[in-house]
Amino acid sequence: MAREFHASAARPSLLVPLTLSLAAASGVTRNTLVLRRGGDSGQLTSTLDPSVFASVSVGPDGQVEEVDERCTFDGYVSLSHPMSLKSRDKFFSTGQLQQRSIEMMVDEINANRCGVGVDGRRYGLSLTTFGDDSSKAKVGAIVGNGMVPLSADAEDGDGVGLGAGPAGGGAEDVAASYWLGPYSSGLTGAMSPAANETGTVMVAGGAA
Repeated sequence: MAREFHASAARPSLLVPLTLSLAAASGVTRNTLVLRRGGDSGQLTSTLDPSVFASVSVGPDGQVEEVDERCTFDGYVSLSHPMSLKSRDKFFSTGQLQQRSIEMMVDEINANRCGVGVDGRRYGLSLTTFGDDSSKAKVGAIVGNGMVPLSADAEDGDGVGLGAGPAGGGAEDVAASYWLGPYSSGLTGAMSPAANETGTVMVAGGAA
């Protein structure tokens, strides 16, 4: 029995899945995960009675004293960085250790230290993390398209950490902006030229 074989009909069915698998293997996506973390200095609790914020503390000399737990920020220091946020990213496991450490620092400074003090003023930290897909190309795109979070008075500001000032005080300004490097020397190296060109201070915590 003769069998017919049509090469032209069979070829597209072989090529299409191959093209799709190669595209998926890169791991780079058009959309970007963005995480924001900050601290509210009083707006969310402005309707509570002030007495609920008082707590008792024992000083070094053993004296019991009342401590006012309320904290007001005069502005915010913006920290922004790329990081591998998806479970399939090459540097996800180790990157998450670095990410969690940064988040713990931000929470400690905002919640327990009332921000950072500069010239008698208090500033909270606002952290914005951009998913980099463990890709140098993605890091370059993130930095090139504006990695610093929008100020609170921008039309489409996010309102997380930025602008969360005292009730009735209006939006707070970003006093300073800094970059944090992603995990791995390669990704940090892809980000460094932009830091040099823009004169932005970058702290590279996960690069050799």
